[in-house]
Amino acid sequence: MLRTRLFFIGAVLFIAFFFPTAPPFSFPSGSFITVPEGVGLYTLAEKLKQDKVIRSPFWFRVAAIALGGERDMKAGQYLMPGPQNVFVIAWRVFRGRYDIETVRLTIPEGFTVEKISALFDNRFVLFDHADFAARAPEGYLFPDTYFIPVTATASSTIKLLSDNFTRKISSSTLDIESSGKTLEAIITMASLLEAEAKTKEDREIASDILWKRLKLGMPLQIDSEMGTYEFFGLPENPINNPGLVSIEAAIHPTSTPYLYFLTGDDGKMHYSRTFDEHVAKKLKYIK
Repeated sequence: MLRTRLFFIGAVLFIAFFFPTAPPFSFPSGSFITVPEGVGLYTLAEKLKQDKVIRSPFWFRVAAIALGGERDMKAGQYLMPGPQNVFVIAWRVFRGRYDIETVRLTIPEGFTVEKISALFDNRFVLFDHADFAARAPEGYLFPDTYFIPVTATASSTIKLLSDNFTRKISSSTLDIESSGKTLEAIITMASLLEAEAKTKEDREIASDILWKRLKLGMPLQIDSEMGTYEFFGLPENPINNPGLVSIEAAIHPTSTPYLYFLTGDDGKMHYSRTFDEHVAKKLKYIK
């Protein structure tokens, strides 16, 4: 009789605890589940129940709080390869274990939005090229090497690259402020330097020349941006996505007596103080 009671109590305890924490019979094996950016713990728990990933929102919240609370949850898309209990699901969300294939992509300095978009080939089935082209901010997508999930969308990619831009230039914020120039002007100038000069030294010298030309009210006359021959001032927007070397050169130009520069057929930059000297070097170095 005692054994029967103990068995019954054990069975009740098992059902009361383990059943709510076990995966639902209709667990969405092989599908993707999205954890939205900035979602609250309560809302996420209810969403996971609706998606049939968990049985009990209560036990998910218990596990989540034990792991660190909603501040540590990692947004993104998670592959559900097979049934997993509530504790495993919570652990994955808090460790960012997406279980999704990633692709190593290197975005070179000076790539435009169009060129970045072209890197996303048929492996990225959810990537919308038109959406990316319409919304990606030219100049503010940091060139770097990324491990990007094959489920990446235009929105998630823009956020990834833009967030990296913010992190990378954070140490230069005070220098930008003390320069007296806006971030937009610095990045636009950096994009011109990225397109025009190859070395760090040449970018710093060209930066000085271009800032002086702006101050004197002269057109920039940059070959990579023909509008600078027709109009005064910087282009309305960056012309590409510059790297740190060009950004630093835009912030910290090297002071020189030059007012002109050109890239010769020899691949080198040639500098001049006067227009006549500039014309003479054109004839000498460009055939």
